Amino acid sequence: MINATVLAPYAPTPSLPRGVCFPIIVPIISTKGGEGKSTQAGNIAGFLADAGLKTLLIDGDHSQPTASSMYALDYEAPCGFYELLTQSVSLEDPDNIISRTFIPNLHLIVSNDPNDRLTLTMLQAPDGRLRLRNQLKHASFSHYDVIIIDSKGCVSVMLELILLAASQFAIGVIKPIMPDTREFLRGTVGVMASLLPLEAYGIKLPEVCILINCMDNTSLDRQTLDSLTHILNSRQYSHADQLNLSLLKTKIPLLEIFEAGHACGQPVHRLEHSTPRKISLSAAETMHALTCEMFPHWTVEFTRLLVSLKAGKQ
Repeated sequence: MINATVLAPYAPTPSLPRGVCFPIIVPIISTKGGEGKSTQAGNIAGFLADAGLKTLLIDGDHSQPTASSMYALDYEAPCGFYELLTQSVSLEDPDNIISRTFIPNLHLIVSNDPNDRLTLTMLQAPDGRLRLRNQLKHASFSHYDVIIIDSKGCVSVMLELILLAASQFAIGVIKPIMPDTREFLRGTVGVMASLLPLEAYGIKLPEVCILINCMDNTSLDRQTLDSLTHILNSRQYSHADQLNLSLLKTKIPLLEIFEAGHACGQPVHRLEHSTPRKISLSAAETMHALTCEMFPHWTVEFTRLLVSLKAGKQ
């Protein structure tokens, strides 16, 4: 049995750079399924919450709502993502759509559209692609530090509206497999390119920071990573003059511990604080590195959490 460390929550002391406003909204995207978007969205959200940040995880994957069932709930709201987008429930009472997980500081809006009614509804709505962006401006969401939005792996209006909800950047998740990287550069970049006309109306597309997931220390994985790095650095992708893609330094290793975290309903940083492995960091150290890269203004809070985890392990 895997033991998880549970920490008492504490409040962060945010010091955001000028121009950065709460909440920071981060979509987790890829047009290909099976890349690990939901798992990493849950792990990121869990780490942020344990670091003391008020975090909301939105499950926008209607066909495989993995993020909705990743963590046990202390309170389950009667409504969810469907009602948020169809505006069929009042946001004046957040308990209508926002559930609370067992992790302090981590709230959840569940996916509840198994029949895929939202896709057609949002296509037909005049403001469909901007509906989520506008809904998240409601005062009910203003007290969150970060909102993480999981998405379905396909090209659709649902991915477009999730991408347009980003406040600064989105995380693109890719496995270091050549067909997967090609699909990302074709599909995900293609979706972004289709949204470029909206910039004429003052809607700026976010930078996409690519997270390599399930990185194995093989020559084939390294070759794929080198090829992707070259493409990004030399800007040899479609609409490179208008779209910003970058590669995160942190890589998620191909390790059983990340599957174990999902299986037992715990964020992975609680399960492995240190490791004798020489080829990769521990799960907690990996999540610390990733979140520091994503949100450098909260490095102090993230480092405090990591130190607490290691002290508890010892």
